[in-house]
Order: sequence, then C-alpha cells, then structure tokens
Amino acid sequence: MATFNAPDLYSKSRHMGGYGNTTVVYGSVTPTAGAAGDIYRPVIIPAGTDVTDVDIVNDDLDTNVSPTIACKVGYAPLNAADGPAAVDDYFGATGKTFLNAAGRTSLAFQPVKFEKPVFLTITLSAAAATFTAGRVTAIVKGDAAGVK
Repeated sequence: MATFNAPDLYSKSRHMGGYGNTTVVYGSVTPTAGAAGDIYRPVIIPAGTDVTDVDIVNDDLDTNVSPTIACKVGYAPLNAADGPAAVDDYFGATGKTFLNAAGRTSLAFQPVKFEKPVFLTITLSAAAATFTAGRVTAIVKGDAAGVK
C-alpha cells in the first residue's frame, strides 16, 4: 500500500482573507500506481474551513476496456494526536468509479467544519485493471469560518 502526496502539499499558500469568508483550495497529485489501498492526498483543507463542496477533476487512470478502479473520498488529520479522527468515506462512499474515465465529479455530502487541518484523501477500494498515470485534482469550496 502506497501513499502519494501532491508535490506542493506542505508548501502551497493557505491564506484566508480578512474581508470575506469564501474559500477555495485545490491541489493535484499524479500517482504512479493504482493498487487497492493506495491513498492519494491532493490537498490540505485548512483549519476553520466549513466545507460545502468538493469536486474531483481527473485523468483516466484505468485504460482497460473493462475498468475496475474504484475509490472512496474522505479526510484524515495531519497529526493523528490533534484530530479529528479520520473518516475515509465522508465525501464519497466506497465504490465510486469516476477515476476510470477523465472528467469532473461533484461529491454529495453534508457540510462539515474542520477545527484542525486535514488531508483530503482518495483511497482506492479496487485496483486498476490497467493503470495509467494521470493527474487527480481536488477542488474544495466552503466558508473560512475560523477556528473556535
């Protein structure tokens, strides 16, 4: 099982403006494997963000005629001791198949606020039949409500 990080995961600017609370953060990762259990972490959701929308834009990662790649989308804390507890399928339940064709997918979930920063995680629940490296971008939108 491998973990693939976006190249700018820890260095991308995470500024929240002082005169408005709308926020958009995004990031991309280009995994080199597609085995069940692999985790793609394209972006960090900043602390104090009330997440209302998540879109995934991806290349075709499974080029077989009968693609099998499937995933779930959730979050995990940057530091397990700080929390929150990881929920690997909060934004999208196991069995999502959008990685098998290039496109953009909007995920449906109840809005959630994070008091601590978290990784957005895409965990493969089924391996690619014929994996092809490509880019996976997560776009997270919401309100920069601030921490308690």
